[in-house]
Amino acid sequence: MKKKLQLFISVTLLMFLLAACGTTNGQNTEPDQTTADSEKEIENVEDEETTENGAQDEETNQPENKIEYTSKGEVYTHETAVVEEENYTIQILEGYELTKEEPGKEVLFLQDHDAISMRIEVFPKNASSYDHLVKSTEEWMAAINEYKPLDITEAVNKHPEITNSVAFITTIENDEVVGIVYEKNNILVRLSVFDQKDYDLKDALIKMGLTIEEK
Repeated sequence: MKKKLQLFISVTLLMFLLAACGTTNGQNTEPDQTTADSEKEIENVEDEETTENGAQDEETNQPENKIEYTSKGEVYTHETAVVEEENYTIQILEGYELTKEEPGKEVLFLQDHDAISMRIEVFPKNASSYDHLVKSTEEWMAAINEYKPLDITEAVNKHPEITNSVAFITTIENDEVVGIVYEKNNILVRLSVFDQKDYDLKDALIKMGLTIEEK
């Protein structure tokens, strides 16, 4: 903008001087080539700025298929691939695979160690209720071991479509189990995460689970 303004001022000054000169001498009434070239340069600058701004807006509006997660105290950011299931889509990191366990239940697992996994259940709102899923999840967690709430607020806040959510965690020696229920638009989602302390990939699994979108 500053460059364009400076160029405009220079051209305006030049045109003013040429006009004054023409009035005094009564000569050179034809348009000066320098003036025409300068005006063309202004148009080119404006076109470039419009193109750059348009490209920036388009880039800003494009969704980033990336997930940032923490494992063993380190923060990682990796690209994801969108995988389609019957009634939803999910973003999956490289090295993981999604398979159907039974009707209405899929399992996302680490290819190198399938004990690191997450069971996914997606329900339309008219097939269940948020409160019912939370209650049954707590009962399931209690049957495994004593559990406590897990704060996933920061991760959930990156998905404004999620209106309700809750998470619990329990530990048995090296194993960690996380139960999550959330409500997103017209679906209810329950995630059952199975992790191990020496892998510490529950955050990656949770972040993938929160990307679920209804189809």
